[in-house]
Amino acid sequence: MTNVKNKGLLILSIGLAFLITACNKGGKTGLLVPDDAAMALHIDLASLSSKLTWAEIKQTSWYTSALNQATDSLVKQLLNDPETSGIDPKGNLVFFLKRNSSNGYLAFEGSLKDAAKFSRVIEQGGKGNIKIEKDGEYSFVKSPDDDNAVVYFNDKLFIAIIDASGMNKGLAGNRGGFGGSTEKYPLDSLKLLAKNTFQLKGSKLLDSDKRFADLISDKADMHVWVNSGNLYSGLAGGIMSMMKFNALLDGAITAGKANFDNGKITADFKSYYSKEMTDLLKKNSGSHITAETISHLPDQEVLAAFSMSYAPSYIKDLIKLLGFDGIANVGLAQLGISIDDFTKANGGTQSFAVTDVTITGKPATITLDNGKTIPYEKDDTKFDFVFGSSVGDRTSFQKLIDAFRKTIDKEMPVKDSTLERIKSKLTDKWFALGGSEADVNAFLGGGKKPVYAQPFTGHSMGGYVNLQKIFTTIIANTKKDTTYKNNLEVSANFWKTITMHSDIKGGEVISKVEINLADNQTNALKQLNQYIDKMYRAMPKKEVIDVGETAPIADTARLAASPASEN
Repeated sequence: MTNVKNKGLLILSIGLAFLITACNKGGKTGLLVPDDAAMALHIDLASLSSKLTWAEIKQTSWYTSALNQATDSLVKQLLNDPETSGIDPKGNLVFFLKRNSSNGYLAFEGSLKDAAKFSRVIEQGGKGNIKIEKDGEYSFVKSPDDDNAVVYFNDKLFIAIIDASGMNKGLAGNRGGFGGSTEKYPLDSLKLLAKNTFQLKGSKLLDSDKRFADLISDKADMHVWVNSGNLYSGLAGGIMSMMKFNALLDGAITAGKANFDNGKITADFKSYYSKEMTDLLKKNSGSHITAETISHLPDQEVLAAFSMSYAPSYIKDLIKLLGFDGIANVGLAQLGISIDDFTKANGGTQSFAVTDVTITGKPATITLDNGKTIPYEKDDTKFDFVFGSSVGDRTSFQKLIDAFRKTIDKEMPVKDSTLERIKSKLTDKWFALGGSEADVNAFLGGGKKPVYAQPFTGHSMGGYVNLQKIFTTIIANTKKDTTYKNNLEVSANFWKTITMHSDIKGGEVISKVEINLADNQTNALKQLNQYIDKMYRAMPKKEVIDVGETAPIADTARLAASPASEN
């Protein structure tokens, strides 16, 4: 018998073994990804293994536990030396997702260094329950438990195809699509999808799109591609079908890359849009955050802060593009305002910051049906924050405030204590609200130079999150046991800050995110390996749940697809 934690360790370690040793080939980029993939993830394993070796992973406590608890000889063999799987240890790993309105599938592919070893591992892992069959020039195996996955391979490449039709339910709130249905791929279809992936070429490959080819050629540890139109295709119905919702989705592509550098994890993204949306962004571009804008933010250390600047006409133009302007005006008319009022009132700049959160015990009582009262301690949460919006026209802005207050009074006749604490003030240039009158006045006064917000200037959007302070704030407010606090302290000593910014250029949105670690000298991947190990060692060993014996990890499709399909 083993437990949830031990089973998770085995799956994690085998999954990492394949991540360290997988590769694939095809097309301009060497990646066999169809041109209409909804999502694609590329991992440069040669780059990752240069930053974190399997030998370093083997030095961790969680790995040692996984190895000691493994009873299957094949599992032990793969944990000790992943290359015995027959998978090429130098290259890339690719996942991609394809879907339509009724079903979808996930693919996981890599290249083989020794197909005979790969076959032997599959057969040994199956313990006589798995049969390798031939289908023309390919060998294949199917999942022994059900028909939801196949693995096809030849002398150089393996491709695992996993039915993912159930994801449509998740995308549509467990309803199988907005008015649609979910259809599971039969085994014959999965086999055909695998063979078709092997034979992809030319314009049928995603790298025939110059944007994807350029993304992959820009070397990084990881690359990601998301085609929102293909991902959410066919899911818009009901009120969305009355709007031009596809204007946001059609042609909407996000291409990004991530790197594990010394002391930080960096990610760069570029977002492309349809012609209509691109034209809208071009029309409303040019606004940027200024030094005067950030001078209103708190100058002390904060938990988080954000600023953004945009043309006031952007929101009106977007609503009109979506065909939602008629419905919006009808709804706003009931409040005595219009979209034009909002556009006129808005100065196009917003800033927000949270400086602290405190939770204190407050005596309270609850009265039962029999009239008896029971005393208890109620948590009273206080947020120190400030929000400010620049004003285009003060009279129009006051009109918005009055409409909002009228709605709150109608919907919430009994005032919430947290809302009652919030203070606000309107001037000719700014509207501000915050957790106290002092916070509001400090924002309106401006004149500050917050260090954390300096990188915001010159960008359309800037953000800052102090992870370290968030964890220490949680520690200060928590009443939980020492084990929980120990985990929080490990995180507080590991994470530092997140900084981000975005810009609109030529109708495209270019963004950068940087996650900074407390140790700024050591590679982030090595640090993550040690962080996971410390978190594992801090876990309470008594919280173990027996769930039965762990099934062989090297089980057909799950062998090749373990990083993508195991949870």
